Amino acid sequence: MIPLPGELYRKAQQLPAWIRREPEVGENPWVRRLRELLLVLLIFGREFNRDRIPLRASALTFTIMLSLVPTLALGTAVLKGLGADDQMRQAAHRFIDQMEASTAIWGESGEMVPNGNDHSAPPATAEQLPGTTDHLREAVDQIFAYVDRTDFTTLGAFGVVGLVAAVIIVLGSIERSMNAIWQAGGGRPMGRRMMDYLALMIMLPLAVNLTLATEATLQSEALQERLQFFLPMGLLESILLDLLPLLLLTLTFTLLYRFLPATRVNFTPALIGGLFGAVLWLVVQGLYLKMQIGVARYNAIYGSFATLPLFLVWLQLCWIIFLAGAEMSFATQVRRNYRWDDDELSPANRLTLAFTMLMGVHNQFQHRRPAAPALLAAELHQPEGVITQVAGQLADRGLLRYYQDPASGSHGYLPGTPLEKVEPTEVLDLILGTDIPPQTGAPLAQAAVTAAREALAGKKLVGAEGVDIIAKTG
Repeated sequence: MIPLPGELYRKAQQLPAWIRREPEVGENPWVRRLRELLLVLLIFGREFNRDRIPLRASALTFTIMLSLVPTLALGTAVLKGLGADDQMRQAAHRFIDQMEASTAIWGESGEMVPNGNDHSAPPATAEQLPGTTDHLREAVDQIFAYVDRTDFTTLGAFGVVGLVAAVIIVLGSIERSMNAIWQAGGGRPMGRRMMDYLALMIMLPLAVNLTLATEATLQSEALQERLQFFLPMGLLESILLDLLPLLLLTLTFTLLYRFLPATRVNFTPALIGGLFGAVLWLVVQGLYLKMQIGVARYNAIYGSFATLPLFLVWLQLCWIIFLAGAEMSFATQVRRNYRWDDDELSPANRLTLAFTMLMGVHNQFQHRRPAAPALLAAELHQPEGVITQVAGQLADRGLLRYYQDPASGSHGYLPGTPLEKVEPTEVLDLILGTDIPPQTGAPLAQAAVTAAREALAGKKLVGAEGVDIIAKTG
């Protein structure tokens, strides 16, 4: 029996509740896995919209356009010190060549191009429009022309500092976007952040150099002749042309998703997000180039200036894909503690969390270890972003301290003051505030706050119920 449209509509309305339902005892494992997959996709779509990813991608596109030449200039300077000053340009051209090779059999309209033996094919004319890869190659050549004209000796100390500052602005913008996705309220200490950024400035050009060297080694005829004894030539070419770019993109995205946010990201969610971003990158790249989106229109409107809008569109797509992969990592990690209500935490809920976190952090300190945000989130059944927000409020008042181990990089919270010296009324004032505006309802609000202070007078957090909530995990 075919269900009526009304029944289908009701079932569609019930689907989100079914996806979010807790697993039942004896439930089919395949059904449970399907629901968990749908749950991750539901969180991904919801957060993608709430975080306004296209808008953030536009901001990053603007930032990278302003800082592109300084960033490439510093990267080229690092490689010059290694005797490989032209590797950045070669990497960009090789990337474009790979895109062009994957779409060489497609024409401007996205249809298959007839081969040379087909006499019905129209002859090439001078009026044919350049493809997207031509515009990208022209943009790369123009950018590196500016990079080549960058003279560090002429710039002087202040000029070099300005270039470094421009690169730091780019990396800071990326980190802020990642922190917004992960709902990480507090960032890393400034000194630690600068050290991480400087390390990225050095390591990323080295990674480009290593990638090119690896690719050249794998494509050498001597190595391919040896590998033919173990792998068929068709499979070998498939691995080199298809699997290698996917693996390199997945590795790059995974490392960025794992270490760039100012919160703990587990390896498995970072890997899932990296694989999702890499696959999406390759799929969108193929569709964008094979369909030659906007080439004819932009050439007709802009003429020789069509390179700029097409390059901006490509950068925008790249940032959307990168941030989408970060959203997938976030959805995978928080799927069991995700908050579905759109409202902010109520004052009562926030006050409860503040008291419990103070006692839990103190208890962890008694065991000589900091309280990790992930541990607090798991025990209190709250997203890590909520834990970070409340901990940030307590840290601003000096009740907690943020700590990061310089050796392992692990981070957590330590008591900012002995627990016996923390007055509950101080936490109450921090959460509810002390400024009551002179309005009609001010007397009632003042009476409620005063009554709450009187109820907490003489009470201490030490010995309160719930102090061992974190101890059972240690």
